[in-house]
Amino acid sequence: MEENAPRQWHLQAPLRDEDIAQLTAGDLVYLTGPAYTARDGVYQHMLVDGNPPPVDIAGLTNVSFQSSPAGVEVAPGKFEVASLQATAGFRYAKYMPQLLEEYGVKCVVGKAGMSEEVYQETFMKHGAVCLTTVGYGLGAIYGRAIKEVIGVHWVEELGLSEALWVLDLDDLGPLLVEGDAKGNSFFAQVNDEINNQLTPLYEGLKAPVFRRIGEEQRPEIELF
Repeated sequence: MEENAPRQWHLQAPLRDEDIAQLTAGDLVYLTGPAYTARDGVYQHMLVDGNPPPVDIAGLTNVSFQSSPAGVEVAPGKFEVASLQATAGFRYAKYMPQLLEEYGVKCVVGKAGMSEEVYQETFMKHGAVCLTTVGYGLGAIYGRAIKEVIGVHWVEELGLSEALWVLDLDDLGPLLVEGDAKGNSFFAQVNDEINNQLTPLYEGLKAPVFRRIGEEQRPEIELF
């Protein structure tokens, strides 16, 4: 491995405590095994409205993916997924204490992670990690890692995109460890480095002739 290159882990779901303990913010992970999707519809239906899942998801896996799979039903009860892209994780921070407590989730996969406070107050308590997909346009690559769609539930109640999908994964990745079980956030660690480089990028730029309403040209507004 090259010096300063991120460590890579190929892990089997359900994840073991020792798997999670070895992960550090900034590592890369590839996941194999069962996982289920949960986002707006599932969180509301399951956690807020109190509807128990139609399958024993807690007994199946401790990995949950914040995603709406681009999938279709190709035959009665048989589904195929062309793309698997995560949605913004910060939107779901309020659901994390209940999700991790009641369903034993140890790994949440989303996009761009959550705040360091959420990791320190909730993820540390439950020995859990938050992984993020890497960049845009990789949905098809992530989709190819789906070995099988085990089942799709709550379609009538939530619609196909918001339904609870149970997936069997084969080396899904790369996924970045954004929040580790020690409460560290990778993005929080590198934001200062990024911010320090923004101001020089703006130097010498002329104001645009046309600009959209609300568009900013000041580096201090762009800070992470």
